[in-house]
Amino acid sequence: MRLCIYQGLLLLYKLLQTSAEQCTSGTFHINPDKRDVQLRGFTYRTFENISPRACFKKCIQRKRCHSYNYNRASLRCELNLKPMYISEGYFKNVVGFVYAEVHPYRGDPLFDPCIGNPCDEGEVCEVCLKNEKVVCVLEDCKTPIKAFQNVALGKMCGQSSTYLNEHAEFAVDGLTNTAPHTLQDQSPYWWVDLGNIYNIIRIEVINRWSSGYRLHDLDISFGTHLDDMSIFAHYTGPAVDNEHLVFHRSQYTEGRYVKLTITQGPEMLHPSEVIVVACPVC
Repeated sequence: MRLCIYQGLLLLYKLLQTSAEQCTSGTFHINPDKRDVQLRGFTYRTFENISPRACFKKCIQRKRCHSYNYNRASLRCELNLKPMYISEGYFKNVVGFVYAEVHPYRGDPLFDPCIGNPCDEGEVCEVCLKNEKVVCVLEDCKTPIKAFQNVALGKMCGQSSTYLNEHAEFAVDGLTNTAPHTLQDQSPYWWVDLGNIYNIIRIEVINRWSSGYRLHDLDISFGTHLDDMSIFAHYTGPAVDNEHLVFHRSQYTEGRYVKLTITQGPEMLHPSEVIVVACPVC
């Protein structure tokens, strides 16, 4: 009996606490633009174990933040950059997530603590409690524009087989006069482990200085695990010697692994260099 009373009081306390939060902040009255969906490919910052109100605040305090994904079950907050255009293909159905854009609330004193935000890109707008003055605090995570780099350089990699001593790491050594080389496999492949999850925006392949015609029917895939990969781009070819191939995406693509596979074999795979241009997800 006492246990039931205690549980009832605890539930009542949580309800009152939520009501108090709703009264002190308008953010709980925001209607999400989409429910049970998640914008994919534009997330540049994540926060764990925070409330919906805190997630909204994290976004509206940052000029770079256009929208956010929030999951009430896991309390996960994902801040998104602004896409060049909104496409339904950018959204994935994920039960529990909501998607909300913050630009309708910027400049509204009920929602925006930093009206006329004077902070630069890469800074967070904070309001001082003593005098209510705006303070610009440097973001504690690199922002994407300043952090684009070749994240494959020197990373762990592998391939389906090895011809002589032309090992997989020659594709990420920063040199174009070396190259990995597989045997003549039915579906030769090469992969690299980036070490962490990154927002991948571009993948470049520099073809070998000779026998370049062997690069054809190439699937370039990415994923968080080698056994769970998606297609980033496909190249029909054939390529020519020393050709520099560049594959772009209009949105960021989260991944830790990048894999190259020739789908029409038997063939040999020997790219001179593989470059993965990305920024960290933090």
